[in-house]
Amino acid sequence: MRVAHLTATFPPYLGGAGTTCLQLARGMAARGHEVEVFTAPAPGPPADPDGVRVHRLPPIYAIGNAPLIPALAGMRGFDVVHLHHPFIFGTELALIARVRERLRSALVVSYHNQLIGEGRRRTLFAAWEATVGRTLVASADAVCVLSEAHAATVPTLRRIDPARVAVLPNGVDTERFGPGPDEAGWRSRLGVPEHAVVAAFVGTLDRAHYPKRLDLALEAVAHAGDERLHVVVAGGGEWLERYRAQAARLGLEGRVHFAGPVDHDRLPELLRAADLLLLSSDLESFGIVLLEAMASGLPTVSTDPPGVLAVVRAGETGVLAPRGNAAALGAALGRLARAEPAERRRMGAAGRLMCERHYAWGRLMEPLEATYAAAVERRRRLGRRD
Repeated sequence: MRVAHLTATFPPYLGGAGTTCLQLARGMAARGHEVEVFTAPAPGPPADPDGVRVHRLPPIYAIGNAPLIPALAGMRGFDVVHLHHPFIFGTELALIARVRERLRSALVVSYHNQLIGEGRRRTLFAAWEATVGRTLVASADAVCVLSEAHAATVPTLRRIDPARVAVLPNGVDTERFGPGPDEAGWRSRLGVPEHAVVAAFVGTLDRAHYPKRLDLALEAVAHAGDERLHVVVAGGGEWLERYRAQAARLGLEGRVHFAGPVDHDRLPELLRAADLLLLSSDLESFGIVLLEAMASGLPTVSTDPPGVLAVVRAGETGVLAPRGNAAALGAALGRLARAEPAERRRMGAAGRLMCERHYAWGRLMEPLEATYAAAVERRRRLGRRD
C-alpha cells in the first residue's frame, strides 16, 4: 500500500504524536509499504526513519503546534491517508484533499488526544473539537484509539460505529529502552548526590504541554517529605524559567535538576540514571513515557487519567494518585522513594515484562496493517455504491 502520514509535529520535535508517527511509518516501511510523512519543519537534526520519505513543508502561518500547510490540500494517489489527531489546519486541509480526489483514499485517524486549553483557548478548542474534530471522526474509515478506557471519556469517540474503531496502543522500542547502569554519567553531570533517589520527569516545558503539570510534580516533591528525593527534568521550552522559580520558592533548588531538552535517542540513557518515573498529568490518553520508563526497568508514580489506568498496574508496576492532588501524589512519591531498592526493582521488572509482551512496536504492526486493509476495503465498497 501507499501510505501518507499527516502530523503536526515530528522528530526532532519531542512529542507523543510525532514519536508514534515515526514508529508506525518505520514499521510499515519495513513491511514493504511505500510510506511518506507530511509535517512542518522542526529545529534540530532530522530523524528520518529508513525507507520513509519525510516532507517537511514550511507553513505559511502557525499558532504553536498548529501549522497551516496549504500543500496538504493537494495530496493524492495514496491508498491510505493516516492523520494524527489533533492537527489544527491539517485536519481541514486533509478533508478538502479527500473531497478533491473524490474520496478515493481511505482515511485512518489516530486519536491521540482531545484538545483542552486554558482560558479562552478552552472555548476555542472545544468548538474546534465539536465541529472539525467531529467531522473528521465521522468521515474516517477507521479510527485508532489508544485504549477503550480513554475512548470512553471522549464524547466524539462514543458516537461512532464500533466497527470503525481499532484499539491500537502506543508502543516502545524494547531494544533501545532497557535496564542498565548510568554509563553516560547523568547523575554526576547534573550534580545529583550518590545517596539520592532520583525521579525522572519527561515533558516539554511550554504552554501546549501544560497538562503534563510539572508545577504539580514540584509541589508533590515538596510534600513527599524525603530529603533524599531528587528530580531530573528532561525538557525545555518557554516556561523553563517559570518552573525554575517555582522550585526555588518551594525550597527545592538543590533537588530539582533541569537537564534541558533531551533528544529521544539520548532518553534511554537518562532513564537509566533514574530510580523511578514521575508523571503528574491532568490529561493523558496513554503516556508513551510510561512505557519507555517501564521498558527501562523503572517503577512509576503517576496521576490517574484514564489513559494511564490502561497502562499502569497499581501496586505491580507503579503507584497511582488522584489527578490534581499534590499532597496525594507527594505521599505516593514518598512511599516509593522510601521503599527498599529491591521493591523498586521488582516493580520495574514487572513493567519491563509487560512491555515485552504487549507493547513492543513490532507487535503492533500487524494489527495496524489489518486496520489499513479494512479501511481500504470499506472505501472501495463505498466507492462502488456511489
